[in-house]
Amino acid sequence: MNKNIKVQKRRDFNTRTAVLVLATLVTASVMAFTDVNSLLYQTNILSLPEHAPFDGTTYPIKKVPNYSKLTTEERTFTFNQLPDSKLIDIPAYDPQQLKVPSDTLKWNNPVDDVVRNAKITYSTPYMGDYKLDGLENAGSHLAVDIKVPEGTPVYAMANGVVSKSSNQSDGFGVHVVLKHNNFPDLDNPSKKEVLYSSYSHMSQSLVSVGDVVTKGQQIGLSGHTGTATTPHLHFQLDNEKATYHPFWPFTWQEASAAGLDFFSAVNAGLGQELALQTTVNPLAYVQKFLDAKADKTVVKETPVEQPVVAPVVVPETPAPVKSADASSYVASSEEQPVVAPEVTPEPVVEAPVVETPVVEAPVVETPVTEKQKEVISGKLFFTDIENDNKYFEATKYLSEKDIIKGYEDGTFRADQLVTRAEALKFILLSIHASISHGELPFKDVSRSSWYTNYIYTGYKKNIVEGNPDGTFRPNNGVNKAEFFKILFNGLSVDIDPVVAGAPYSDVSESAWYAPYISYAKELKILDPTLKNIKPSKGMTRGEVADAMYRMMTMNK
Repeated sequence: MNKNIKVQKRRDFNTRTAVLVLATLVTASVMAFTDVNSLLYQTNILSLPEHAPFDGTTYPIKKVPNYSKLTTEERTFTFNQLPDSKLIDIPAYDPQQLKVPSDTLKWNNPVDDVVRNAKITYSTPYMGDYKLDGLENAGSHLAVDIKVPEGTPVYAMANGVVSKSSNQSDGFGVHVVLKHNNFPDLDNPSKKEVLYSSYSHMSQSLVSVGDVVTKGQQIGLSGHTGTATTPHLHFQLDNEKATYHPFWPFTWQEASAAGLDFFSAVNAGLGQELALQTTVNPLAYVQKFLDAKADKTVVKETPVEQPVVAPVVVPETPAPVKSADASSYVASSEEQPVVAPEVTPEPVVEAPVVETPVVEAPVVETPVTEKQKEVISGKLFFTDIENDNKYFEATKYLSEKDIIKGYEDGTFRADQLVTRAEALKFILLSIHASISHGELPFKDVSRSSWYTNYIYTGYKKNIVEGNPDGTFRPNNGVNKAEFFKILFNGLSVDIDPVVAGAPYSDVSESAWYAPYISYAKELKILDPTLKNIKPSKGMTRGEVADAMYRMMTMNK
């Protein structure tokens, strides 16, 4: 497996998750670059050398972690750091397994562990969505995301020639495209066609344009370059109907015209019909033509459901606001693709909401008046936050990002407790979520409240949930346990549901909120030197601002 190849730069597997999510979602930058390799591709495509005839396929990834048996520390390891005893052959890609609900799986059950490993490995299936439902044909994600540690060897799925080897700062990142001539059609093997396999978000490419490669030859190392939240391989298979490679089925203009941000567009299946016409299920293809004699990593072929075109479902009256979620859109006269900000979270078992005492607090925030802005211009951002205040840097940063505002008298009121509605607003604004509106199922949230649209957006995005009695209790104080769950749910961060040891003396490792608290401690959003953090204590405006500031600037 050539585990001796060294990754040039070691990155922390979990910490980079949140950092890259925020770098993608908070910074509303649109890709604008000249891809030299794309130009080489355009000029050399007609003169690429011939490759060996088709002689079967192999998996692009040979070994993956045995996720159900990893310790908390091992989940942060690169591929080279993992012992061989914690690696297994890549699981079979079986749509029937992937759609099994995570909450029905038991830990340390051999049968369930097989399913769990498959669900984690194939985090986003072919034509899937970002809802963690494991369903094919539920969206328009036209590749399969294979979750692997940083530095995992990546192999050519079959004989081919390198038609593109690119290093982009955004989008697909470091990626390679292989052209495969005279390959059998998936549905009719007697029919021959040209296919293009692509391998994206790698940390390193080991090939150049024009290189002839053979089946199973190593072509790179996995990573999370470009617009990616965790190390994984975006594995895609295009046909000749695709006008560029890797292909993407919709543009920013098309998503914006439908009133959708990037994630909503994928989840709604925008461009699904076009995606099905221009791509092939890559794992279905690999498994159908797997060469058992030449490939030692043999996985029994599993029937794969063929895609069914589903109608595009547009969310209820969405606000047509360009979100930073779609920061990787490329707009040009040649209709360049929208490159997916990949999200590869592991299944997280939902837990009941912890109820806290009702805390009466003002819920109406009014922007600072122009006169007050002039008074404090050049000195303070809020009249009650002096330069030596512990929350000064946090409030200054968030104010400049238009994430927080003060009250009419120019104060911030850092010691004031935050309500559930206020906390949700903080988080949605920080990730530049597109705020939408519609009917809510909560009997205590009126249509006229300032927070209604924020709660609706959080509810539709599965960031928050209601109470068993049909209420949301927007004016209840939010405690630390609830806040960090809402925060990481909003960021779609990959949270390990298993906690090895209590993160704090007052947080049991078996508590439903322990994974969220543990991760906040790991990122140093919560002080790791503290003995206890009082998880049921209400969060203040200053504490919330400080947590958001630490999260958004940890890599600066």
